[in-house]
Amino acid sequence: MNYSVHQYLLRNGPSLSSEITEYLIHSCGLSSQTARQRVSRATQDILRLELSFPRRAKFLFLKEQAGTGLYWGRLNEALLSCNSAYGYAISAIEERGGIIPKCYFEIICGAPIKQKKHLSASTVLNRLFSTNLLKEVTVDSIGSCVYLGLHSNHVQSLIPHMKARILAEDLFLRGITSWLKNLGFVSYNQVKTRSNESNPVVSTTAWDLAAPSYLSPLVSGESQGGTIKPGFVVCDILLNNEVSERGIQPFLQKLNSLRSLKNVGKQLCFFFASSYSESAFNKLKSVGVSPATISSVFDKEVNSGMKELIELLSQISRVSVSSEKLDVIFKTLGKVEGAASRLRGALFEYVVAEAMRASGYNGVEINKFCRNASGVQKEADVVCFNNKDVCFIEGKGYNINKKVTRDDVDYWLIEQVPVFHEYCLSHPDWKNKKLIFEFWTSSTFSDEALARLEEAKKATKRYTINFKNNKDLFLFIADSNNQALLKTYKDHFINYPMTL
Repeated sequence: MNYSVHQYLLRNGPSLSSEITEYLIHSCGLSSQTARQRVSRATQDILRLELSFPRRAKFLFLKEQAGTGLYWGRLNEALLSCNSAYGYAISAIEERGGIIPKCYFEIICGAPIKQKKHLSASTVLNRLFSTNLLKEVTVDSIGSCVYLGLHSNHVQSLIPHMKARILAEDLFLRGITSWLKNLGFVSYNQVKTRSNESNPVVSTTAWDLAAPSYLSPLVSGESQGGTIKPGFVVCDILLNNEVSERGIQPFLQKLNSLRSLKNVGKQLCFFFASSYSESAFNKLKSVGVSPATISSVFDKEVNSGMKELIELLSQISRVSVSSEKLDVIFKTLGKVEGAASRLRGALFEYVVAEAMRASGYNGVEINKFCRNASGVQKEADVVCFNNKDVCFIEGKGYNINKKVTRDDVDYWLIEQVPVFHEYCLSHPDWKNKKLIFEFWTSSTFSDEALARLEEAKKATKRYTINFKNNKDLFLFIADSNNQALLKTYKDHFINYPMTL
């Protein structure tokens, strides 16, 4: 009885039950009732996704099609074709490389946090989890992240680009904040941007940036004796190669939800990107949204610097970076207020890697994921190896006013080093080499942190523990005779004169 359904799926791929019913009616000459019964009674190797679609439709697929690229493509088409909240959420994550911090889901998914006659962001997230369309992973320095189930076998390869994009977007959000304040668009001390703790909220919707505004076109209420009701400036940001019309659809859905509410102040809306497709640009303008770019707020050099930064940080594991490239990134992005400290932290490990190369290590990897036998995984900032030893380096590119704390050191010694050590013991090329674990900073250590490191260095016998502060690192780079690297370190990581 299910032969026609099976054949349809075999030929066309996973499909909505309503689509198959239409085919059976118009192409096979079945009556509406017979066609619907044939689809509903289809069994054998035909599976159904437990996700709601309009008019009680179900998404059907063959067992061997589950989880394939065809499955994901057809599912996304089906969800978007019926304006499904689940489809917008999947599309939004896909536009961001397939993985995002979990705390940003309510911003990007297109669904309101809570609003009558709308699926909430949390409901959408939980339903996607329950159907394995989304999965969760913990990422060092980011926290809990959600990713498309399509990428289960290679999720680690998605993480560097996510980190790079988030860093670039956060830098730019700082610049946007200053820009809005300086132009008087927003209440000066009430601008909020996204964070791991909480996101800016206007009524039922979450944003990358939001602030009340008292610009005359946005305010409402009495100006004399009465209460003045402010409007809002709301912004979202997506720094990928080019934002497509599909990429802005979740944003527009969220905006529609907000605009449907009667008692919310007027909004001045921005979407920020590196560039747009022509259709996306025109669509945003047609609905009263400013399609802003990095170049329009800053200049082309900053835009180019952002792209260089994302490209650099997205590269996986082994990468050699010239001092000249680091200088260009610092100088161009230094125009963005508050960027220097974030760049120092993000690019410090590249300075560490180049210093180790210059000292004679022939193998150097950055951001290497290491997993022990229990499945615990940690990310090593820099791993260096030669014929004799393997050296793991934890790097903190801090300003001189920010010291490495005892908590920083404890986390490294207790949570990270044992995982790295166990990983080495199971590594066929490293298990018999001398193992060294070092903590480097462009700043200094607090007294408590220094005492903890000294104690661990003396007490540990299975491997070697060392550490370097800003002066130690200066001398180490100077000894390598890499003058370009030494200049970069002095120019961007040291805030006061330092000589040999």
